[in-house]
Amino acid sequence: MKPASEECSAPADSAPQEFRSGAVSLDLQRFFTCEQHRIHLVGVAGSGMSGLAGLLIELGHVVSGSDKVTSTETERLQRLGLRFHEQHRPEHADTADLVVFSSAIKGDNPILVGGRDSGKPVLRRAEALAAIMRAKRGIVIAGMHGKTTTSAMTAHVLREGGLHPSHYVGAEIPILGNNAHWDWRGEYFVAEGDESDGTLRCFHPEHSLILNIEEEHLDFYPDLVAIEKVFAQLIDQTTGTVFYNTDDPNAARLCAKHERAVSYGF
Repeated sequence: MKPASEECSAPADSAPQEFRSGAVSLDLQRFFTCEQHRIHLVGVAGSGMSGLAGLLIELGHVVSGSDKVTSTETERLQRLGLRFHEQHRPEHADTADLVVFSSAIKGDNPILVGGRDSGKPVLRRAEALAAIMRAKRGIVIAGMHGKTTTSAMTAHVLREGGLHPSHYVGAEIPILGNNAHWDWRGEYFVAEGDESDGTLRCFHPEHSLILNIEEEHLDFYPDLVAIEKVFAQLIDQTTGTVFYNTDDPNAARLCAKHERAVSYGF
């Protein structure tokens, strides 16, 4: 494992992402990719959080996590060094420098409450992932359908091309080995973006790929207009090329406005 302190440069156009809470101020990209810390993950058994745990371990952090269930992923991660707890208790994060939580975790979770009361930085999963991505040339795959497959294909093609990409996808992909991997050698980071909770807004990738935009996740969004606002912000925050599916009318309408948009389809 390469120490985090050995890789501290970010792409030239990547502005620092700061976290502020009370007296606490952090450069998150440096925190995650240039330093080594103790980090606790709440809801670590889920596919998204287990992938983040794997990245953090590969980055050299001391990672602990809690959940009400175990999974094959938590068992694998424990072999790599994850300290796993089957209950959510505040003392499990006593020594943590930062707490990250899954979107499935409610605000009254005792670890979140304890962390905030003690002044620890508490982040959503996507906030942590977006900060890690800033150390590389980010590629975000977004849409209601096909994200995992397309993310895996993109990472695989870059890998086969000898570009050594890092990746983060929402499921176990045999051809990639794990659902997430940090490769010190490459400059690209391919990530599956989650639109379900609005956290696509957290990402500032170099490139993005918009597969489709539909009226889903209405337990979080009031309507399609609100969904499109989140996608529009991701598109605006993309510094390079926005690739989009021209056969999807909503994606085409939003993405075609971007000055570096490239369409695909029939």
